[in-house]
Amino acid sequence: MRSLRISSPPRFLLMQSCMLHLLLLHEAAAMFYYPSAQVSQLEHILVDNWGAHASNFSSAITPCDRYVTEVGDAAVNSGRTTSAQWLRVVFHDFVTANVTAGTGGVDASIGFETFRDENKGSAFNDSFTFWRPFVNEFVPMADLVALGTVMSVNLCGSGEKTIPYRPGRVDAVQADLTTGVPEPGTSLEETLEQFERSGFNQVDAIGLTACGHTLGSVHHSGFPEVADDSQVSVNNTNGGMNFDTTRGTFDARVVHEYVDDTGNRGGALVTSYNATSRSDLRLYASDGNATMRALYAQGEDGFLATCADLFTRMIETVPAGVALGGVVQPMSVKPINVTWDVAADGRLVLSGSVRLLNAKQAKPAKIAFSNGYTTPLSFETTTGTSVFGTTQFAPFAIDHAHISSSSSFSILGANLPANKFTIQDSSFIVPSLSTVEGTSAKVTIAVKKGAKDAGLSAQITVPTAQPLTLGPKMVSTSIGLTKAAGGPGGFTFWQGNVDIEQPTGAVSIRLVRDTETLDTLLLDAGVAGW
Repeated sequence: MRSLRISSPPRFLLMQSCMLHLLLLHEAAAMFYYPSAQVSQLEHILVDNWGAHASNFSSAITPCDRYVTEVGDAAVNSGRTTSAQWLRVVFHDFVTANVTAGTGGVDASIGFETFRDENKGSAFNDSFTFWRPFVNEFVPMADLVALGTVMSVNLCGSGEKTIPYRPGRVDAVQADLTTGVPEPGTSLEETLEQFERSGFNQVDAIGLTACGHTLGSVHHSGFPEVADDSQVSVNNTNGGMNFDTTRGTFDARVVHEYVDDTGNRGGALVTSYNATSRSDLRLYASDGNATMRALYAQGEDGFLATCADLFTRMIETVPAGVALGGVVQPMSVKPINVTWDVAADGRLVLSGSVRLLNAKQAKPAKIAFSNGYTTPLSFETTTGTSVFGTTQFAPFAIDHAHISSSSSFSILGANLPANKFTIQDSSFIVPSLSTVEGTSAKVTIAVKKGAKDAGLSAQITVPTAQPLTLGPKMVSTSIGLTKAAGGPGGFTFWQGNVDIEQPTGAVSIRLVRDTETLDTLLLDAGVAGW
C-alpha cells in the first residue's frame, strides 16, 4: 500500500514560486513505493546525497559552509551558514515544548512564530523556503525540520556518527501557545527553566548548546547586542562572529577552544562586548565548567556521539498523541520509480530503476518475477555517493506481456540480501496521461478487464500556501471518474478533472477502492528531486 501527506515572502521566494509554476507542468511518478511512500522519500534524502540521482536536499549544505539562500559572492560574503540555520530552526521549534503537559516540540509551529522577538533572524524563513518544495502528503514540514538536523550532522560531521531518524511528525496549524526561547540576554535561571520544561536538565542543556554551536555564527545584522558593527566588512556583510574556527564542520572545536581559551574561545555568546549577552558563558560556567571539561575529555568521537544522542532526544520530542515510526534504514536493494505506463505505441510497460547500496560484488544482477520471467540488469556508469556508501543504478523497462501474471519481483546477484517487492496491475494511474497545469489537474486510470471497478475513486492532495507561515497546508478533494475511450489491450481507461489551488510542491493522486489505496501518483515540481 502506498499512502501520502506569511510572513511577507522575500524576493528569492517569489522567484522560486515562479520557477515552481513552470516546473509543475510536469514530472510524474506513479510508483510502487518500497517500503512505503513516506519512508521511500525520506530514505532518498538520507542516502542519495551526491552524484547520480541525488535528492537535491543535500545541495543546500554542500559544502557545509554554504548559504543556499543567496548565490555567488553575496552568499560567501554573507557569512551565513545553512547547516547552522537548520540546527537553530529545530532548537527553537523544540525548546517551547512542555513535556509535562504534552504540548509543543518539533511540530513546525516555529513557522507561525517568526514574529516573536525570541525568533528574530533569517534562519527560519530561509530554511522553510528551501524545504517548502519537499513538503507533500507524505512528508510534513515537521519531519523536514527534524531531518535538517540529521543531515547537518551526517554530512558535516568530522566523524562517522550518524543520527537515527524516525518519521511521523505532525505539522502544527498555529503558533505554540508556550513562549520562551533562551536568548543572549536571558538569565541563567530562566534559561535552565526553559530547558527543564522541554525535558533537558542542566548537563543536557550545556551539551545541547555546545553541540548546536559547533556550526555557524552570530551576526551583527540580527544580534547587534551581541556583535557590534566593527564586525561588518565587505567580506563579512552581516558582521558574523563564528562560534569556532571551523564554521562549516560539525566537530568538537567549539569545546576545545572554549576550555583552552584559544581560537574563537567559544564564540560571541561567550566573548561578546556586551556582558549581558554572554549567555553561553553563563550556561557553560554554571557548573564550574565541569560539563564542558567532560565533553572535552570525550575526544572527537565521544563528543559527536554525545551530540547525536542529545539531538535524537531533541528531534523526538513531539506533542502528546504523535507516534513516530521506526528508524529509516538505508536500503541495500531499493527499486525506485517503479510504475506501469502506456508507451507511445500503446504497449503497457513496467519501468523503473534498481538502486544498489555498497554492492560492488553484486554485478551481474538480474530482475526475476514471480511468474518465472527473468532478465539481466544493465547498470549506469555514473554512481552516487553518500555518508552510507556508493550507490549504483540500473534502469529497466519490461513489456506487460512477459509479466502479466506476476505479483512480485526480486533482484538477484552475488552477495545481495534476500528481497521481494510486490506489484499489481488490476488498477493503476497512468502517469503519461495525468497532469497538473497551473490550477487544473487531470487523471487517467487504467482498469484491467475483469477487475473490480465498483468503488474506485481518485483522491488528490495539494500542498498549498497558508497565511502566517511558509509551511504549506494540505488540501484534499475527490476526483470524479468516468469511463473513457482507449486503453492498452485488456484495459479500460477512466478519466477525471478537477480544479485545485496553486501547488507549492508535489501534488499526489491516490487511486482508492473503498478504503484501500491501490496506486499513488506524484506530479512533481522537480525542485525536490523525488
